[in-house]
Amino acid sequence: MNVSMEELPFLEKPVLPRLRRPVLVAAFAGWNDAAQAATFAVETLLRLLGTTKLAEVDPEEFYDFTEARPIITLTEQKRSITWPQNRFFAHRLPAAERDLVLFLGVEPQLRWRTYCRIFTTLADELDVSQLISLGALLAEVPHTIEPKLTGFAAGTENIPNLEILGVEMSSYEGPTGVIGALHDAWLATGRPAVSLWGNVPHYISATPNPGVSLALLQRLAVLLGVDLPLEALQLRASAFRTQIDEALQENPEAREYVEQLEAGYGTEAPPPAGPELIDELERYLRGRRPPEG
Repeated sequence: MNVSMEELPFLEKPVLPRLRRPVLVAAFAGWNDAAQAATFAVETLLRLLGTTKLAEVDPEEFYDFTEARPIITLTEQKRSITWPQNRFFAHRLPAAERDLVLFLGVEPQLRWRTYCRIFTTLADELDVSQLISLGALLAEVPHTIEPKLTGFAAGTENIPNLEILGVEMSSYEGPTGVIGALHDAWLATGRPAVSLWGNVPHYISATPNPGVSLALLQRLAVLLGVDLPLEALQLRASAFRTQIDEALQENPEAREYVEQLEAGYGTEAPPPAGPELIDELERYLRGRRPPEG
């Protein structure tokens, strides 16, 4: 089904610069974004790179606002309302062969197929060469190891060998989020796609995890063929790890559970953790969250 740009629900007319067969990197808040690791990765890119806003999607058709409620803020006694935001940005990569389009949004509740056509139609207009989606999931992995990444690559052109990057090929079957729907629509256009998923230790899911975001961006940099200035994120990830270690030192039961996870990592039967233990550790970590920056 061919759709013109004029038919798409943009809040404003898209600004379409001349880009060199850009790569689209996308992350969605919600079900696909455990510990906000995927969206934090794209937010980090937006802070690091000088980007130009391309377009913003009108949320009216795609959200149940009783589930994804708009937010009211008060500034100097003036109230304003912020709706779920879905934005595309562009960045030129002079040191690489292709430029970059970044997308940061919120998984919609409604009309996924129509929503995905926004991406494929914009890809036609910008001659996008590839999709790379970023996601994060809760997993029974210890925080003491290098963050585990899973993913997949599909299509016909220049498909990377993810295993060389230390990414385990996903064999998941079951319910999917909007990333699954987007990849299905994308591959139907004949363009290649890659999906990278960070595995977040489930016992610290309540705290944004910069370590997993860092692992995603390190692999993304290789796929894009660029050097990304990730030193500040590396420092934040290190501080985050220290916070967790300190919390565990004050909670022997939690420390024992993590040690059991370490011993059983890679087996098919990781040790069970009671909900009380997980809730207690999450509450503790929320109170010791490292500063932003």
